[in-house]
Amino acid sequence: MKEIILENVCRSYRVPVKEKSFAGYLFRRRYRLLEAVKDISFSIGAGETVGLVGPNGAGKSTTIKMLTGVLTPDSGTVRVFGRDPFAERKENARQIGVLFGQRSQLWWDLPAEDTFQVLKRVYKIPEEIYRNNLEKYAEILGAEEFLKQPVRQLSLGQRMRAELLAILLHDPRILFLDEPTIGLDVAVKKQIRSLLRAINRETGATILLTSHDMKDIDSVCGRMIVIDKGTLAVDDTVENVKRRYGTKETVEIEVEDGQAAAQGPVLPAEAKCTVEGNRIRCSYDSEALSSAQVIRTVMEQYRVLDVKVKEADIDDVVEEIYRKG
Repeated sequence: MKEIILENVCRSYRVPVKEKSFAGYLFRRRYRLLEAVKDISFSIGAGETVGLVGPNGAGKSTTIKMLTGVLTPDSGTVRVFGRDPFAERKENARQIGVLFGQRSQLWWDLPAEDTFQVLKRVYKIPEEIYRNNLEKYAEILGAEEFLKQPVRQLSLGQRMRAELLAILLHDPRILFLDEPTIGLDVAVKKQIRSLLRAINRETGATILLTSHDMKDIDSVCGRMIVIDKGTLAVDDTVENVKRRYGTKETVEIEVEDGQAAAQGPVLPAEAKCTVEGNRIRCSYDSEALSSAQVIRTVMEQYRVLDVKVKEADIDDVVEEIYRKG
């Protein structure tokens, strides 16, 4: 069963044009249309875990907002559980959980537990289910110790864990997560990824996740939808997308002072090299070269102090998708 359906969806915004004169700004305001989403179509079945990825301004958040009933499309069809998410947003809201990484639904001056009590009444959650979910997810997220503190006193990592707990209290069938790990440290990111996998495995909840952190997508999602400049570029499994497009790697090598000449080391033709001070940065296609080959070649020519290998991130994947057409 398809729980989420988008068919030929478009959405534009009116953006003011900057005027050269102050009088023009006051009396002759002009606007241009910015196409945030252009003719996007895809569907997501029950229990799927899908990563919606792309660079900043690609249309990810606009797509999430249309699916959650915050925005309406200019044209096309959006359906969640067979409903129009804007026209029937009250019915829809009871079955979805929504987390925007840069927005908060917690009351700033109150403890998170007080907001949870409000949500319990809003969603009409039975007492037993509320208590079970609160205790279970608080333990998994390590949140018991700070739920009685005012939200304004929490660190970013603590607040994001409380935000995630808040959207799980009513057992939503779909989770819409827009940058849920933004700005978090590695340990908290791991906790959130582990929780999302467990929720999908134990409850069968559908997850639609946007992120710039490829590890979020790798860890949680089985499928990846890539959009850029409002258009759908790729819709495939995560493994297939990585295999086809995520082959660009970079090795950053620190050598002894005074060794790194401006032209850099002699490398195979498949690698490109830049030099900044005593750091040598080599970019290459991992299908043609391995990091071990690149590092070994540089070590034959320089005295190496440190080595860092960087795999392709989301921006690299999107760039490679469009480079290959």
